[in-house]
Amino acid sequence: METLDALVRRVDEDRWLASQFAPADARAKLIALYAAYYDIARTTQAVREAALGDIRLEWWRAGVEEIADGKPARAHPVLNALNDSGAPLGVLPEIIATRARDLDAAPFATWAQLDAYVDATAGALMRGATQACASGVGDEVQTFIQSGARAWGYAGLLRAAPHWQARGRSVVPRDGSIEEMKQRAWAMYGAAHEASRGVPAAAFAAIGYVAFVPRYLKALARGRDVSLFRRHVALVVASATGRV
Repeated sequence: METLDALVRRVDEDRWLASQFAPADARAKLIALYAAYYDIARTTQAVREAALGDIRLEWWRAGVEEIADGKPARAHPVLNALNDSGAPLGVLPEIIATRARDLDAAPFATWAQLDAYVDATAGALMRGATQACASGVGDEVQTFIQSGARAWGYAGLLRAAPHWQARGRSVVPRDGSIEEMKQRAWAMYGAAHEASRGVPAAAFAAIGYVAFVPRYLKALARGRDVSLFRRHVALVVASATGRV
C-alpha cells in the first residue's frame, strides 16, 4: 500500500521536495497537510455532478471538525495522519469551502475573484504549512505568503491550462488573458522574492518551492518542463541565500 509520503511525492513533487528541509516532526505535519490538500482537490475533479462533490466535501469538513474537537479520527489514512501528526487544522475548512468553486464550470468573472480563490487555496495551504514549521508566524511571513501563493497559483494554472482547455474550461477570468496571467505571475514572484528576506529560516520547508516559479514560467515560454535536477539546484540556492 502506498504511503502518504510516496503519494505526496508522486502527486505534488515540488512541495514534497521543499518538505525535505523540515525536521521530522514538522515534515510529518507537512505531508499530512499536502495529502489532505490533494485528496480534497481530487474530490472536486473526480465527480461529474456538483451534488456528489458537495457531499464529499461535507464529509471532509466533518472529518476535520471532529479531529479539531478531540474526537477519534475517521478511518481514513489522511485524517489519521492529520490527527497523529498534530498538523494545524485551521486552514482546512477554508480550503474545503473554497474548493466547492471547482464544481462550477463557469470561469471567474474578474481577477479579484481569482485572487480570492488562490488566497483561500494555495495561500491557505502555505499558511498552514508555515504554522507547521515555525511558531509565531509574523507579518513578514504573511506578506510573503500573499505574493508567493499567488505567484505559485498563477504558474500552476498556466501549466494546467491545456488540461483545463481540453475539458472545456478556462483558467483565466472572463476579462483576462493568458498573457496577463503570465505578467501577474512574474509581478507576484518579484514581490515574493523581495519579501522572502523577512521569512525565518525555519519556515523555508513550507515556502521554498516558490523558487521554482521563474523556472516554470521560462520553461512554459520555451515549451519545455523543468527537470528534477534544476529544481534541486533552485532549492539549494534558495536555502543558502534565504531568498526564493
